[in-house]
Amino acid sequence: MRASTRVNVTNRLFVTTFLVAFSSVALSSALPCPAHTLESDAPMAMERHDQNPDEARRRQSASK
Repeated sequence: MRASTRVNVTNRLFVTTFLVAFSSVALSSALPCPAHTLESDAPMAMERHDQNPDEARRRQSASK
């Protein structure tokens, strides 16, 4: 490979890497993570109670 071709390939590789890295950071700022929504911020105790009411009753009676 000629020196000028090698320089072009290296420059394109660095530019592509920069653009991909910049784009991934910009997109993560523009599009919030779906796991961090208001619906997912429910307390864990409520989630457990909804899933298994018997266990929630046992925990309440054990804490008294």
